Amino acid sequence: MIAHRHHPDIDKAQWDRLLDGCANRLWYARSWVLDIASPGWNALIDEEHGALMPLTWRSRWGIHYLHQPFGLQQLGVFAPMPDDKLHAAFLRAVPARYRYWDIYLNEAMTSAAVGRTMACTEQVVDILGDPEAQRAAYSQGHRRNLRKAAPHADRITWDISAAEFAALFASTTGARYQVPKRDLTMMEALITAAVQRGEARILGLRDGGQLVAAACMVEADGRAIFLKSAVNARGQELHAMFLLVDHYLTQAHAGCTLFDLAGSNTPSVARFNTGFGARSSVYLRLLRNALPAPFRWLK
Repeated sequence: MIAHRHHPDIDKAQWDRLLDGCANRLWYARSWVLDIASPGWNALIDEEHGALMPLTWRSRWGIHYLHQPFGLQQLGVFAPMPDDKLHAAFLRAVPARYRYWDIYLNEAMTSAAVGRTMACTEQVVDILGDPEAQRAAYSQGHRRNLRKAAPHADRITWDISAAEFAALFASTTGARYQVPKRDLTMMEALITAAVQRGEARILGLRDGGQLVAAACMVEADGRAIFLKSAVNARGQELHAMFLLVDHYLTQAHAGCTLFDLAGSNTPSVARFNTGFGARSSVYLRLLRNALPAPFRWLK
């Protein structure tokens, strides 16, 4: 039976135990990650099947809605044996009080019983543990850019704080996409906690002592996630991001066997990822609008 649990009633230790038993588990759904990214999150839990679904919600004008927290690429239903029937049951069990949904489902959820979906693309790379074989899968253009960047490889560093990374991100990617201040603050708190827990590391490149490019890598369950990255104009001149991804894939992957580049529908980002030999997969964005008429028309 699928039960709706309000935040105070969620046993976080049980939640994490259930998640560990799920075949499609992702770091994004760990209880402590959700606590930071979506304070007060609620949940659907089916103890009989060991399945669960976080409900990351907010309210505005007295209306409750489901949203995707910044930085958490995929959520949805997690289960030991994912299947369409179970997924549909969970989506139908979401309480009616959540009048609007805009959430991203994990890859195991290939269809949705409610609302409408949009296909999103991500790219992942198998980490081979052999630098020569790894680089053999790179595109010709990527190998050329790495040769240009090679003289700067000795400036690569892991000595970067979450605050320094967040400042670079805010002035580059954050400014370009007008990321709200509260999301930037949350991202810094999430990365700080992940680093302290030993679940994330920050790789970067300095030029004249200044940080010009950096990437936060989450490492969990054998999967490395390219959580967030930032590069300024100087870093782009130095082809810094090519260096950082190559360094991680060939030298610093910490025993992970899959590198999740967190993909993008943006063609330029997808080309960057596939140039490292990445393959694409699809996950779904789910939208459902059951707002009262005036709000429905506005949304």
